[in-house]
Amino acid sequence: MKFWIPDLPSRKRPVYLEVVHEIEAAIDAGTLRPGDALPPQRLLADFLGLHVNTVNRALRETARRGLTAGNRRHGTVVRGPS
Repeated sequence: MKFWIPDLPSRKRPVYLEVVHEIEAAIDAGTLRPGDALPPQRLLADFLGLHVNTVNRALRETARRGLTAGNRRHGTVVRGPS
């Protein structure tokens, strides 16, 4: 299974918002499409060198913005247009 992993080049804003920005940019660019699964939170946190709570906060924010949906069985997936 292939996972999308964001690149966090700048730290001009809080780190969790950098993660949100990268997810949003990947959706806008078509890199992430509706139904695509994001990596598990722990894997994403390990890869980025972040605490899992930071990644969790970012994913909660993407869900609040309607970009993703969480599902215990399938993890976090990109939502389609409303």
